[in-house]
Amino acid sequence: MFLNIAGVFLQLFQKIETPILAIIISSVTATIFVITLLITWKSVRENTKATYSQLLRGFHEDLTNRLDKNSILKTTEDCQRYANDYLNTIDQIAFLDINKKIPVGIAKYLNRFFAYGLTIINWYDKMVGEDFNQTARKNWPNYFLYCQKYGIIPNPDDKLPKIMLDYNVLREKESKG
Repeated sequence: MFLNIAGVFLQLFQKIETPILAIIISSVTATIFVITLLITWKSVRENTKATYSQLLRGFHEDLTNRLDKNSILKTTEDCQRYANDYLNTIDQIAFLDINKKIPVGIAKYLNRFFAYGLTIINWYDKMVGEDFNQTARKNWPNYFLYCQKYGIIPNPDDKLPKIMLDYNVLREKESKG
């Protein structure tokens, strides 16, 4: 059976002129190449979507975990560490966005977290008593650049943990105790 098919193809190819045969072979090769290219493109696209999804989920989890730590704040040092850790995290995300290492949409999705960072900086500036805004601009330059680039402003609905709002009372208690 196989020999019969091979014989038919051989007779068919002997009757075809060389230039036409070259065109047929080139066309078949080009078609196979295009199909392979489309399959590869689709696979890369799907992998990229999955990677972006994992990246977004990771950033979201990290920021959410940081926010969840507000329930364990007990001292002024805890409050300051909470603020610094949070600002470090969003500065890292801002760095990746500014340097185009992550898709633009990921950082924009996290804008709410960036606005909360401004609330933290305002708290730090008022409660800790130093001109923290200047210190923050030195420590987290990418964060401020990101906020400026995308017009991020504090959200009035963002609420800091109660212990942070009572920071001065906590500081007095620690200095007496």
